Amino acid sequence: MLPPMNETDEFIDGSGAGGPMCDHEPEGGPGNMTTLEANITHFALPAVCVFGIVGNLLNLAILTRRKLQKSFRTLEQAANVCLISLAVSDLMFCVFAFLTMFIPADKIFLDQGILFNYARYSYAIINVFIMESTMLTVAMSLERFMAICYPLRQDLYLTTRRIKYIIVFTFIFSVGFNVPVLWRFKAVTWCPTNTSTITNGADLMTSHKNMVPLHNSKAVETAYRVAWAILGNYIPLVLLVYFNVCLCRKIYRSYKLRKHLGRQDQTRSSSHILTITLVAIVVLFFILVAPSETILQVMQMTESPTTSSFEAVLNLMQAINFSVNFILYCIISPYFRKTLKYMVLCGCYNIYQVSRDWKKEFETSLM
Repeated sequence: MLPPMNETDEFIDGSGAGGPMCDHEPEGGPGNMTTLEANITHFALPAVCVFGIVGNLLNLAILTRRKLQKSFRTLEQAANVCLISLAVSDLMFCVFAFLTMFIPADKIFLDQGILFNYARYSYAIINVFIMESTMLTVAMSLERFMAICYPLRQDLYLTTRRIKYIIVFTFIFSVGFNVPVLWRFKAVTWCPTNTSTITNGADLMTSHKNMVPLHNSKAVETAYRVAWAILGNYIPLVLLVYFNVCLCRKIYRSYKLRKHLGRQDQTRSSSHILTITLVAIVVLFFILVAPSETILQVMQMTESPTTSSFEAVLNLMQAINFSVNFILYCIISPYFRKTLKYMVLCGCYNIYQVSRDWKKEFETSLM
């Protein structure tokens, strides 16, 4: 899970705002990244996040086009609303995950600026969008499961109005469930020199590396981590497995039936594309996201010295999951590819027109 939710850190306040006294450097000194962690945090992760930001912006530009929305039936519009919400959530994840590259590797700050406060609260913000994207994936699976497996039960369908309520509920739940993470870090002031009072603000440093349990209670820490693992990982995983096994069976049977009849049901093509897109998203979730919580739990119980490096790798895998939906849409959806091509060509043509107009104006002014 990105970021790791191990224990509550102590933020060390170097601004001097809390009073004139300060603690000396905590025992153990600032933590350092391994070469693998540094390469992932400062190179691989930002590159993936930038790709995800661009890709999700393109997803939103295409999925929100009126022509696409008008071509969908009511049930397909509900699935499209889910895809739009997922793109927004993934975009927010990529933005906030990208900003983590600016946090110092040793977690040391010289003042309580924007970066200091972002480091304190970024874990909670990122976890909100991780949970939101997971729940939206489950909601889409449920919608497709009902639409494909129970085609005669109109009362079970998640209509556009209902799906909007579900999206709002999942966001509120994700925010509320991650509120405790806001208190995961505690500001503390310390002096790197041998002085015991603040004489110069520049002599102070801030960090957040001294570990204490969440809310100073090991029981609360353990209970919260278990609840996060169950609600944010294991229950969604079980639901996704069930829904998508049923969907895959229906898709296979439908394919065999169409092949037997020797024709393609064009009226169902858009519905099939949505269903296959969802299955592809879920497969990526199984590969890149689902194993993270289990692996981290096992490694933390064994207290492996390579835990931090594995966390960095798992964080990168999660970032990839939130960044590659654009590629899936391009591979699976012909409409998505055509629209993207149209947007690129129009953009290039507009740039050409503007540059040609500027050139004409420049030549006219010289005459």
